[in-house]
Amino acid sequence: MRVQPEARSSPQPVEVVDLETGNIGSVLNMLSRMGCAPRAVRTPSEMLRKHPLLLPGVGHFSKAASSLDSSGFRPWLKELHAADWPILGICVGAQLMCIGSEEGPGAGLGWLPTMVRRFPPTDEQGSPLRVPHMAWQTFAPPEGTLPFPMPAGRVYFTHSYYLDPAPLGAMSRCESEFGGVRFTSVARSRNAIGAQFHPEKSHRHGMAFLGGWLAWATAEVARR
Repeated sequence: MRVQPEARSSPQPVEVVDLETGNIGSVLNMLSRMGCAPRAVRTPSEMLRKHPLLLPGVGHFSKAASSLDSSGFRPWLKELHAADWPILGICVGAQLMCIGSEEGPGAGLGWLPTMVRRFPPTDEQGSPLRVPHMAWQTFAPPEGTLPFPMPAGRVYFTHSYYLDPAPLGAMSRCESEFGGVRFTSVARSRNAIGAQFHPEKSHRHGMAFLGGWLAWATAEVARR
C-alpha cells in the first residue's frame, strides 16, 4: 500500500526504537525541537511501519545486542533493512549495524561487514590517548557522499569504540580521526545509515543532519 506524504503543516512523525539500555531523551527532545512528532517504541508490535525509523545508541554494545533479541527487534529490523526501509543508527545504534564489538559479546545486525574496535591506549607518537574520545570535530562530507545535502560544520563525538573502516570500502561514507586512528563517522548499507557522532548533541549542524535525513527518509517511505 502506498503511504501518502504527511502534510507540510503537520509534525513529521518518526519512530524511535527504545532498547531500554539508556536514556534516549536527548534524541526525542531534539526531534521535538525540530517540529517532529517522535514516537518511542519498545516492541515491534508497537511500530506503525509507515514512518522513518531511528535507532539511537545508548549504553553498552552487549546489552544493546541482547535487547535486540529479547525485544524481538532483531528479525524485524533485518526484514526492514532487506526492504530498503530508511533507518538511522546513532553511536551504539550505528555500531549495532556491524558484525560485533570488542566491547563485549553479542552479535550485531551484520549489515556492515566490519568490527567495532576499541581505541588504543596510546596515540601514534606513543603518548597516552585520552579515551573516551569526547570532542567537537569538523564534518564536511563531499557532495554525493550522503543521500541528502549536509553543510560543512562541526559535530560532537563521545565514544570509546569505533567502526573499523578498512573492511567497509565504499560503505564507509565519511571518516574522521582521533589520535592517529582513522574511523568511520558515517556508514551506509542499503537505506540504513549509521552515524558515529551524536547529531542530537551537535546543535545546529546536528539539526541540519537530522533534517536532511528526515526529508530524504520521508520521501523514501512515500515511495512505498
